[in-house]
Amino acid sequence: MGQLNNYTFSSRSFLDSSGVGGEFDCGFVGYPVDERGAASVDAVRSRVNNLYEINFDPKLQATSLDGNVTIRSRLIQKLAGVKNILVDATTLGVGEILQILLVSEQIELKHIEFLYVEPGTYSRIDASAPEDRQLRHFNLTKNHNYVSVQGFAKEFDPNLPASHVFMLGFEPGRVQNAFEQRGDLSPALHKVSFIVGVPAFQTGWEMNTLQPHLSVFEGLSAGEHNISYCAANSIRESYLALWDLFKQLGDERRCFFVCPLGTKPSAVGASLFLFETRSALNPTSLYFDHPSPIENLSEKLGMWHQVVVNFVRQ
Repeated sequence: MGQLNNYTFSSRSFLDSSGVGGEFDCGFVGYPVDERGAASVDAVRSRVNNLYEINFDPKLQATSLDGNVTIRSRLIQKLAGVKNILVDATTLGVGEILQILLVSEQIELKHIEFLYVEPGTYSRIDASAPEDRQLRHFNLTKNHNYVSVQGFAKEFDPNLPASHVFMLGFEPGRVQNAFEQRGDLSPALHKVSFIVGVPAFQTGWEMNTLQPHLSVFEGLSAGEHNISYCAANSIRESYLALWDLFKQLGDERRCFFVCPLGTKPSAVGASLFLFETRSALNPTSLYFDHPSPIENLSEKLGMWHQVVVNFVRQ
């Protein structure tokens, strides 16, 4: 199994955009759907010499830069000579982050930085859901079919052993869709684990994850031994939590499927883990629905985080 020595992390947290530091050759952003996304994009723009809007289409497995479809070799040529990159994790998803990591390796970057802004509050509560004072039903994304990303995909064979790890968010329907698309999982062959963001962004928000997923846990007879925890705002802890499970559950026969449905920091941690293990003898694979965020899904801004990921080249 691969060794846990390909990255080192350092991070800072601060109250507003004035805390964003550094000067960068280029930055990557996505399309902002709310106030914090717009603020994060503006902060990246103020710190970079060249700003690129990047988008990954999971159906076509195609990457666009500033609205134009491009291939990885052209992106590598465009970034030749770049020494530092700032990536806006607030507006970018797993597909885009994986493409940026692939290019970063090719141009031999020594480190990459991520910027993330927490939501002040989520505004998209699903009014059509049954009223329950114990629950808040969130409608934050438009979900799609589960597909992987080329280079990070292994075929699922229901007759072979596999492990499935779900990094949970606020929308239990996404997990239910994952199981529906997968089909029946055999308890004898398939191990299912969950990672929950604790501590959450704000006190009490962990119940927005745990309570809606209780029926999922019950249906799988999942107990505490199936659930792990890591800080919702930590890229490093998300990455380490996956490594801990991989050490327990990964082997040459059993594919280790990662489904990052939680916070964006957890999605970045999952991307780093998958990037590191994509060539390991123990197979890993992304299993993801590449959701489209709904407009104005959050209100106000929470804490800001800037994380440096240093690559340790072998």
